[in-house]
Amino acid sequence: MSNRIGRSTFVPTPPAPAATPSERERAGRASAQGAPATRAQVDQFEARGGAKQGARATLLTGASAQPARVDLPASKAATLQPELHSASGYAAHFGTPQRSATAFVEGQGTVALPTGSGRGPSFHAEASKPMTVTLDPSRVSKSAEKVELVWRMVPGGEEATVPLTDGTRDASTGRLNTTPATFQLPSDAFGLVRMSIRTTDASGRVSNQWDPSYDAAVAPPEAATVVFSDDWKTEVEGSIRAGDTLKLAYDKDRLAELIGKSPSGVAAFVSFNGEPPIEVPLTVTPDEAGKPGVMFMPSLRVPLEATEVSLWFKGQGEGATGWDSSFGQNFRFDVAPARDDADPSWKAEMLRSKSFPNLTEDKFVGIGPSTQRYNCIAWTLGVRDEWVWPGTKVEDFDKLYADQGFKPLDEVDLSHDPNLEKVVIYGLKRKTGSGEIEVTHGALMDEQGRFTSKIGTQPLIRHNSADDLSGPSYGEPVRVYVRPRQSPVNAS
Repeated sequence: MSNRIGRSTFVPTPPAPAATPSERERAGRASAQGAPATRAQVDQFEARGGAKQGARATLLTGASAQPARVDLPASKAATLQPELHSASGYAAHFGTPQRSATAFVEGQGTVALPTGSGRGPSFHAEASKPMTVTLDPSRVSKSAEKVELVWRMVPGGEEATVPLTDGTRDASTGRLNTTPATFQLPSDAFGLVRMSIRTTDASGRVSNQWDPSYDAAVAPPEAATVVFSDDWKTEVEGSIRAGDTLKLAYDKDRLAELIGKSPSGVAAFVSFNGEPPIEVPLTVTPDEAGKPGVMFMPSLRVPLEATEVSLWFKGQGEGATGWDSSFGQNFRFDVAPARDDADPSWKAEMLRSKSFPNLTEDKFVGIGPSTQRYNCIAWTLGVRDEWVWPGTKVEDFDKLYADQGFKPLDEVDLSHDPNLEKVVIYGLKRKTGSGEIEVTHGALMDEQGRFTSKIGTQPLIRHNSADDLSGPSYGEPVRVYVRPRQSPVNAS
């Protein structure tokens, strides 16, 4: 008898109605959505074998149905982009006691970036761009004879060192004077930059300082840009994908219309999966006094666990404040799954399992982390913020999928038809020997004929064949449902 718990019905959230231009003045700040409550019980696989809940990441960077895309003419996006300035480099300062992160905009000035809660990466970096690290001398022991910055890419990457001192000492404190350490990120950088401070005393004893807040989240080369133009249109260029970069191209003239003047300060609020938002300044502090600030286009790394992102904006100028938040609903976008095996731990977690004897390393890739936010059946319905489980019998699933436009086939036909969206459910015979099938799992066929499966609270994977998951945990495929192919849930 299975002890899984699920929801008896699934009802999709209707899209918000389109707003009219006359409503712009009513735009206001809306709080981020709350994350679903943690569920104490999971599906067949975890009920029998147990699973570890994935740790919650705190990276900076990536709702229900994605709002209809309104394409801008190519010329509009092209004229907006040159007015926005991307970072030319980044800085991380290890202070006493606080840390600070900065983005440099060549020839323009700097942007102070948020540093997070301290439970994860505090700093930001981009592939192929320099990172400069500075250190408060008071963090260095008087006995230190050498101070180095140690860095490497995670996952993988070889350790490298950069001096953090020139060997001179402060006459009043006796401590080594620290100097900036700069290194260039690889052009294909992905994941994290792990940084630590290594000191060596006169006896040769080495001490290494590191904690998770020393890391920098890397915005990789693959990116999507969301363009917010002054004619109140929004364009998504590329695909917003977990682990990739999210760029925000925002025209401050939108806020000028709301507050009646050009804002001197603009900030974006970015929330992933309904988490508390991160405030990212979009205006550059000029290097020269009296020089007007320019607009900054941040490059944020979308967290690997992200399934949705919400955005809204605030502008201030001469005592006036305006909010651009899609009329209080926020701008909401789906986040597609990560690139294949973006995090090696996803695959390693599955390979440690003894429940799937047919699932060998060459037959699948990991495309999403462990999470209790959604399960396998939710995934087949295009939902990643619900736990969907209608019952234990095949008839329960017949009704669930019928409500979503699927029809059951008379036989378990796993052949690929590019015009059909196919879902396969798995089942086991009950231990009572009655012969009745107990449903255990659901998988979705993608446009190439492969399958994607969310393994209970464990990773989301793409596997070559439905039979890859056959075995003592899920049993075998017992029914196939089809409907005309719609926009794919998964990304290739």
